Amino acid sequence: MSAPIDRKCAPVGHLHAVVYDDAQSIYDAQKRRKFSFSSVGVQAQGRTTILRLNYRNTAEILNLAYEFAREFLVPEEAEEDGVPLVQPQSAGRHGPLPVVHQLPNLQAEAEFIAKEFAAINQAGWAWRDLAVVYRSRFIGQEIAKRLRLAGVPVEWMGEDDKKRYDPSADSVKIVTMHSSKGLEFPVVAIPGLGYMPGDRFQAEDEGRLLYVAMTRAMEVLLMTSHKKTDFTERLEKARLKLAA
Repeated sequence: MSAPIDRKCAPVGHLHAVVYDDAQSIYDAQKRRKFSFSSVGVQAQGRTTILRLNYRNTAEILNLAYEFAREFLVPEEAEEDGVPLVQPQSAGRHGPLPVVHQLPNLQAEAEFIAKEFAAINQAGWAWRDLAVVYRSRFIGQEIAKRLRLAGVPVEWMGEDDKKRYDPSADSVKIVTMHSSKGLEFPVVAIPGLGYMPGDRFQAEDEGRLLYVAMTRAMEVLLMTSHKKTDFTERLEKARLKLAA
């Protein structure tokens, strides 16, 4: 499966709406496959319109995520009745520009997130509005431990626990980048950016994966790192460009 597809089409006369975002294709090229409407029984050739507006993210989050990942999200023409990759456009909501906080080590990253989350909760946000999206298990373990030590209610979801996700439970959700696909939260923290891209993974695939993680944030996006990498440098350059 190459990208999230809502196959519950909403009929309006003979019209159907299908939500599709190929920028969220997070699996490597060998595992991805081309999608076409005809493959799922929809005769759409010559009758489709690509809706580019993004209503989930603020303009600042969406623009930073796209500017960071644009090299990995090159638009391409669709074959037959397939779906092309298109640059998303913000619906116009605004918020703070995300930043990458450089800290001494992973423990310091976790403590920073715990303090920021406590302050955000004190400002009126419910715990269930906050989430941590991480790449590797050891990162999730450190974040979960520090949040619990700080008295923050935590629900640590593994990649196979998505079916048990309870959005009504008032706790911070800690999810992998892969498991975050399809979810959204007002506030998202992404720790451990200095571990991306890993030596065992393709930069293109990791870039698309981080793009998905960043766009889980609806209002506020916090990112932390304690090492300089190509990704952290890309993010800093993208942020400086958007702030100019």
